[in-house]
Amino acid sequence: MKAMTMATILAAALWLDPASPAWAADPAAPPAPAAPAAPAATPTASAETGDACIDETIKADLFAKRRMRGTRDRLFQQTNRHEFVVRGGYYVSDLLDGTYVLGGAYAYHMTEDLALEASGAYTRLASSAGSELERAFVLLQNKSRRALLFDADLVWAPAHGKMRVGGSIIHFDPFLVAGGGVVDSVLASDIAGNAGFGLKFFVGKAVAIRLDVRDHVYRQQLLARKVLVNDLTTMVGLSLFLPLGE
Repeated sequence: MKAMTMATILAAALWLDPASPAWAADPAAPPAPAAPAAPAATPTASAETGDACIDETIKADLFAKRRMRGTRDRLFQQTNRHEFVVRGGYYVSDLLDGTYVLGGAYAYHMTEDLALEASGAYTRLASSAGSELERAFVLLQNKSRRALLFDADLVWAPAHGKMRVGGSIIHFDPFLVAGGGVVDSVLASDIAGNAGFGLKFFVGKAVAIRLDVRDHVYRQQLLARKVLVNDLTTMVGLSLFLPLGE
């Protein structure tokens, strides 16, 4: 009887033991949750850099195509160079007839846009009236008809232009001129102001063709009094730049 009681107690103890395989296994336990999915990959900094490089390459190609159309820099530099000019043209007098004019100039280019210029010109006082002119202008009787113009000017070229002619690119500078000087003739020996404009077409590396239009304002003797006149000169010239090399 005692042996039977001990066997019953031992069986009960084994059934209640938590370490027992029957107690530890839990068939109703839910399955472990699945791991969350990894987020989608985002563009990296290296990809953005690659796109920027592609954009720069396209931009460089576009600029190269524009250069191929014929646009170029200045044909040569003028800064710190000396310009010598020989020119001639037509002189229109306010009171007298028009006649020829011959002259020359020297310019020092401080920059590509600014230059200081000294010039001189020779012309003659002319009139179809002949003897009537001498009677009207007593000062002309038996006197030389020559007239000299001397000027000191500031030359400003606000822009540099290019144009295509056939298969060539022609470079040119429009410029403005203003300054003062003197006019010396039998009818005037006075201070004169002048202003004008011109175009300079570059040929080769040290030569240019110039067109100059100037208005000279000064006082001229008319009978017993002096009057203010505007004499216009239009001249075409050839320029040489020194030193020949830049």
